Amino acid sequence: MVYTSMHGTPEQLIACHECDLLMERVASKPGEDVICPRCHARLYYTTINCIERLLALSVAGLILFLPANLFPILSLRIFGQSQSEIILQSAMSLYEGGLPLVALLILLFAVVVPLFQLCALFYISCTLHYQLEGRLLRQAMHSYQHLRGWGMLEIFLLGVLISIVKLKDIADLEIGLGLYSLAALIVITTLSSIFFNPHQIWDEIHQHRQRSFSDD
Repeated sequence: MVYTSMHGTPEQLIACHECDLLMERVASKPGEDVICPRCHARLYYTTINCIERLLALSVAGLILFLPANLFPILSLRIFGQSQSEIILQSAMSLYEGGLPLVALLILLFAVVVPLFQLCALFYISCTLHYQLEGRLLRQAMHSYQHLRGWGMLEIFLLGVLISIVKLKDIADLEIGLGLYSLAALIVITTLSSIFFNPHQIWDEIHQHRQRSFSDD
C-alpha cells in the first residue's frame, strides 16, 4: 500500500472519492494500492499486464461476436414445423409483431453497443500495446466508459433461458452454436470489465501522447 501526500501542482492532484481530500498523485507498482491517508479508501491501483489482457479479451470477444450473431441461438420444432432464430431475427420478429421500440432496444443493447464496446476496447489496447498513432484514443476511452453497463447481453441470454424452460414441455428444442457463443461472449465481456483499470489506462494514454509529441 502507498499513502499519498498533499503536495504537488494542480495537474498532479487527485481528490478522494470518499472524503474529497486533495492529494498528490503518486506512482504505484503493479499489484499495489494507493490509499487515502485520511479515510484509507483505495484511490487507484495498478494491474499487471492490464493492456495485454484487454487486448487478448477484445480479440476473443470480436471473434465470438460473429457466431453469436450469425448462428442460430435456438431451434424450435413443433407440430412438424421448425424455426431457428438469431439475435437479429428476434429483433425483426418483434418489429413485425408490432413492437418496434422493443425491437430497437434489442438491436441497440444486444448488438450495436456490445460491438462498439469491443471495437473501442480493441482500438485502445492495440494502440497502447503496439504504440500506434492513436489520434482517437481519448475519444474512444470516453465513449467506452460512457457505454459501460449499457450492453445487455446478459438480459437477452436470461430471456432465452426463460423461453427454454417454458417451451421444453411443448416443443422440441435444440440449442444452437449461437447460444454457446453468446454465453462465452458474456464471459469475455465480464472479464474485460474486471481487468479494465481506468486510472492505469488514462496514465498510459497520457504517456502515449507525451511520446507522440516528443517524436514530433
